[in-house]
Amino acid sequence: MKASKQYLRFCGIDMAKQKHVACIIDQDGRYLLRPKSIRNDADGYQQILNCLKQSGRTKSILTGMEATGHYWYSLHDFLTRQGYTVAVLNPIQTSQQTKQAIRKCKTDKYDAFHIANLLRTGQYKAAVVPGELAMTCRQLTRLRYRIVKQAAMIKQLINSRLHPAWPEYEGLFSNKFGTTSIKLLQTASTPKELMELDQDDLGELIRKASRGRFGPAHTQKILHSAKNSVGMQRGHYGISTGIKFLLEQIVALEPVCKKLDVEIEKLAAKLPEYLFTLPGATELTIVSLYGEVDPIETFKRPSQLTAFAGLDPKVFQSGQYDAPRRHVSKRGSPYLRRTLWQMAYRAVCNEGDLRDFWRRKHRQNKHHLVAVTAAANKLCHIVWRIMTDRRDYIKKGYNPKS
Repeated sequence: MKASKQYLRFCGIDMAKQKHVACIIDQDGRYLLRPKSIRNDADGYQQILNCLKQSGRTKSILTGMEATGHYWYSLHDFLTRQGYTVAVLNPIQTSQQTKQAIRKCKTDKYDAFHIANLLRTGQYKAAVVPGELAMTCRQLTRLRYRIVKQAAMIKQLINSRLHPAWPEYEGLFSNKFGTTSIKLLQTASTPKELMELDQDDLGELIRKASRGRFGPAHTQKILHSAKNSVGMQRGHYGISTGIKFLLEQIVALEPVCKKLDVEIEKLAAKLPEYLFTLPGATELTIVSLYGEVDPIETFKRPSQLTAFAGLDPKVFQSGQYDAPRRHVSKRGSPYLRRTLWQMAYRAVCNEGDLRDFWRRKHRQNKHHLVAVTAAANKLCHIVWRIMTDRRDYIKKGYNPKS
């Protein structure tokens, strides 16, 4: 509320793909600019800029917009370059503001007004807006996350087609998506196709793909599996073609991931060294952490960072009932939550403070994954302290003078 008192005008913008809706109100909540549709192009941006200039001085106007997907990036960048203060709001906040209205109306015009009203009352918490380096870190690590997730989905599709046609294939390779297995499936994706191959050609293919690891004995094992398979033969051509197309996507994604890893390594070299002293730190997780959290000054307390990651526990109490199990809320950044969990999982595998904490949770009969999640919560507090103080993480019991 105190922060909002320094502003005289409040501009709320409801974001969309092709058109945005903006409105401007004064300190009493009266319209200075009724909800107006603007296009997501240069003319539309100039239009809203002219409206802001007519409403008052640059420093007297607070602008707010929803963090709707990626649609807010360009307009936010444009307005900040023009010198305006722009608050990015979580859609959950604006949704709650809409529910408080007496009339159950949900339109872009009403949403723009509710955003402006949130700014006026000061009942909002601005989202994290990264700087230049942090935005680059965020873009590349999120892209890598999506590519890895896409590869996992493709593998599930392959399994859903391969298993009905060749259920015995599961026991032939320790890694179904290893080099030898992929090469074999690209050549023969079903038992029927494999039985049509020449035995010597099959043996040579297996030997070359595995670099001599698999010999004639393994070739015979594959042939025996295909010959005695109980797999479905109906739709054979469709199954085989589908598996080969999907394998092409898996193979195509691998070099992309490797190139991304190289770029992420370059970014890691630009980050402060004290970040790499955190428990469970790797180049990938630290670059992701920096991209999701910076600037750390946004979070005044470690509990705010924990809530932003969605690692805060849900509490359910009613009368004398208190829920015995409390799951994490998951009402926050899934990318930050995943990064902290990966760091915690890696940290509890090595001796240190987090492993000791994990052991204490185990002695309390907590499930392994529950204990790791608790360690991720604790790690979140450590991250806040280390990034706020800008210093190395010192393990418990370590004496730097020794």
